[in-house]
Amino acid sequence: MQTNGEYTLRVKKYLDEICPKDGYQVDSVTFTQENNEWYLRSFIYRTDGVDMTVDDCAKVSRKLSKWLDKEDFIPEQYMMEVCSLGFKDQPGNADIIPEDVDDETSEESTDHISEDSITGRGKN
Repeated sequence: MQTNGEYTLRVKKYLDEICPKDGYQVDSVTFTQENNEWYLRSFIYRTDGVDMTVDDCAKVSRKLSKWLDKEDFIPEQYMMEVCSLGFKDQPGNADIIPEDVDDETSEESTDHISEDSITGRGKN
């Protein structure tokens, strides 16, 4: 029987083979249990520095899913996810305004159903 570490190494090896052809790089692969559910997560990013999109993750996810179905080496039932590293690790996000900054572009509105105050930021 393979161990969780062998699962992730095998998946990472496969992704390291296919991702560069499509302009992606693999950061890491994890196989973890959360709330009695197993998750196989692959974290990727674009090599051209452009922000990842859902379509980028879906493209890799489809290939990985077909390969995993064919190889069928993980006996546990699991959820498979292909994820980007997130916007904080992506270039080109200098225009993101931290929530604690108070400037004149901040605007306040009221939710008429619950009367809760909601603060949002307008983009000029």
